[in-house]
Amino acid sequence: MASRKSQSIEISSNTFGKLVRAYREQRHWTQEELADKWGFTREYVSQVERGKRKLDRTDQVIRLADTLEIPHERLEAIGKGIPQQKRVAQRLEEADDMLLQTLLEPAQATVKLSWLVWYANSDDSITDNLARLTTKLEDAITNRRGMLLNPAQQLLAYSHEMMGKIAFDQLDYTTASGHFQQMHDLGDELNNSDIIALSMIRQGDLLRRRGRYELAIRCLEAAKPFASAGGITTSGLLWQTIARTYAEFRQKDPFLRAIEKAQEAADRLRPELDTTSNQFTLIGVLQERGQGHTLLGEPLKALEIYRESARIQPFRPMRDQGIFTIQKAQAHAYAGNMEKGVQLALQGLRLAQEYHSKRHISRIQRMYDRLLVTPLGKHPKLQDLQEALRTLQTK
Repeated sequence: MASRKSQSIEISSNTFGKLVRAYREQRHWTQEELADKWGFTREYVSQVERGKRKLDRTDQVIRLADTLEIPHERLEAIGKGIPQQKRVAQRLEEADDMLLQTLLEPAQATVKLSWLVWYANSDDSITDNLARLTTKLEDAITNRRGMLLNPAQQLLAYSHEMMGKIAFDQLDYTTASGHFQQMHDLGDELNNSDIIALSMIRQGDLLRRRGRYELAIRCLEAAKPFASAGGITTSGLLWQTIARTYAEFRQKDPFLRAIEKAQEAADRLRPELDTTSNQFTLIGVLQERGQGHTLLGEPLKALEIYRESARIQPFRPMRDQGIFTIQKAQAHAYAGNMEKGVQLALQGLRLAQEYHSKRHISRIQRMYDRLLVTPLGKHPKLQDLQEALRTLQTK
């Protein structure tokens, strides 16, 4: 059988060029936009429209016609040798499907598990694999337009989310923000409420971490309509992030309202891969509540919550154990028990170093900075924490 490239047709260049231009203008596309979608240059499109370029290859004509959605009957009226539309369209569609399916089948598991695997051991190969996957998906989306386009775009969006979260953990805010923006753009293109909401939640949390609380709240508030139209995990994560922001902003009543909303969502959830990869769990909400009470000057309430959390989940992976230890260190220290607080802070610092989390290390630094400007700043034990942080900075 001859390849599709060797097949030829006879078609009136002038008439076909006028047809192409009419359908392009009908869609309000520029020649450059059509060129990008078709896979050729703007100059090539211009030559086709002016009848200066004769197209005699079936695949070129059919692909251009499909891009512009020119009815098959119009092609038959101006050319000879046009193959049956259903057969050609089916072959092109199957080619798209075969290409993207080879990417989507392993990618579905890879993207969902990537954060959990990285979360467990900070393996840099996870980041490399995600970057390679993203490149393949972007190439496939750019060069093909098949039935699997939307699933590929969805996977690409979640790949950007995972890479953004990893960059955030390393305090690389610019890279993280770029990934979350890419995620938002894809969600907007797909009209996917979950993806749009999640991207806005990630951006809001990034703004919170940089101390831009009012802007963070505006971003998170704007995400509410999308989160409401999405899944319960997304909605719960939004309320949890809002609660975290209000706690750091020292706004108690809004914090309490938001954390209650997050708790309601968490109580309705069954643990699964999606909830875990998004870090929205009942334990996570409980500890968020405890952290909020600590920051709002109620560390004893926080310690009660942490005891309940430890009873519900006695065993934790290293990273979870690290952040839990740091949270307890803050509560003990702010409650005035500096010996216990510093002991736990040093333990949390060692754990954070082991799993290479700059963000968790920075939480201990912030704890030290806050304590330093209070009467507790003169406690001799705080010098041990100061020395540990200074040693870490010189490495």
